[in-house]
Amino acid sequence: MKKVRVGAGSAGWPDMADPALVSAERGELDYQGFDHLAELTMAILERQKVRNPTRGYIPDVIPLMKKLLPIWKNKRFKIVTNGGGANPEQCAVEVMKIAKDLGLVGMKIGVVTGDDIPVKQLDNLRAQGIKFKNSETGEEDIDRVKDKIEAAYVYIGADRVVEALNAGADMVIGGRLSDNSLFVGPFMHAFGWKYEDEYWDRIGAGVATSHLLECAGWSTGICSTQWEKVPEPWNLGFPIAEMSENGEAIMCKPPGTGGLMSEYTMKEHLVYEVHDPQNYLMPDGIADLTALKVEQVGDNRVKISKAGTKSRGKPRPKTLKFCLAHADGFIMTYMMIVSAPKALEQAKRVEDYLQRRLKIRGVKPKDMLISYVGINSLHGPAAPMPKEEPNEVAIRFAFKADTEEEARLYQNEATLTWYAAGVGAAFTAPDVRPVMALWPTLVPREAIPTKLEMKEVK
Repeated sequence: MKKVRVGAGSAGWPDMADPALVSAERGELDYQGFDHLAELTMAILERQKVRNPTRGYIPDVIPLMKKLLPIWKNKRFKIVTNGGGANPEQCAVEVMKIAKDLGLVGMKIGVVTGDDIPVKQLDNLRAQGIKFKNSETGEEDIDRVKDKIEAAYVYIGADRVVEALNAGADMVIGGRLSDNSLFVGPFMHAFGWKYEDEYWDRIGAGVATSHLLECAGWSTGICSTQWEKVPEPWNLGFPIAEMSENGEAIMCKPPGTGGLMSEYTMKEHLVYEVHDPQNYLMPDGIADLTALKVEQVGDNRVKISKAGTKSRGKPRPKTLKFCLAHADGFIMTYMMIVSAPKALEQAKRVEDYLQRRLKIRGVKPKDMLISYVGINSLHGPAAPMPKEEPNEVAIRFAFKADTEEEARLYQNEATLTWYAAGVGAAFTAPDVRPVMALWPTLVPREAIPTKLEMKEVK
């Protein structure tokens, strides 16, 4: 039975580079996928591109490729990355410069575009009768935020990745390629899977395995209830999937690396970011995670196979996830640390002082969070007050405002809370910054044409 080895290269921006390089050097990889994007990363990159047309891609890609491509020169595995962000074309230009300097003449790079939608195109889509209902609030369309939208991008699938690999690409650079598609594409290319009824079971298995790969070190113990058992997290190994053409996979990591690949870390991550385990919706297919069997089969080796006769996958959705990033006012944050004796009493006095100052100024924040770090900053009102006097307490203020002027007012009042702090107080620098908010919605798949351009290093 045909098998391929596909390795994770990153989980976001930023991430450690050395585990990816270890996998490339020692992992006997056929493919390596690099996920650099989170929900609002594209909006940040879009702003960079507006200021400078030669920016807008993940800057970490450049130093990474300077180290990775010399390894690739000898290993010749395929690379797939969404590090192109809002500017895959320029990212490819920069990578090709590195490849040329290394003498990698003939290297082929597929550039995938079409996911980053010009804001002005939203009017054209709406003119076609498409409404962008907010998936969280239920608002029927974008009228409330239409004039504040700064970026629009679609989570696209592996269609063009497969096309690029079929055309001989050594590397595929895309924008908002979905996290899963970075790995589903290589699986489909390697095994000849297609978006047809015959293959949905295997594509579903591929989506599930890709979910275990996409967050890199998160699958090998950096975010786990098993954290006490995780050896050498400073020498973490990223996950590798030994995938078979029937959809079964052995999850492992490079020898000699830290981290933990266990049945428990796999099960923990399998349900991460999953709302319905029977319908894990991705642009390439819908995975049924309840149809999987997870079992330890060796030291740092976990088998992901089929449980029973139920299909592991269903046909891919007719719509794609569409993210609209819009301006949403300003936030001001500030933190003061007060020392014992009576640290908690001082912190409460500081909070009371600020509340009374805001009343005197006649202002009411759009939103406000005051928390005591070390006491209730994570658990909020559910956290019991300590029975013993803490050595120190950090009181943190966060205010939401519609305008920068209003946020600056909160900044001024917060920084003057030392009037009520007593002695032994330390401060952080106040921070006022604009807020980007997400309008999550869906868009018909056929409304988002994507494009592949093949380039060659000469």
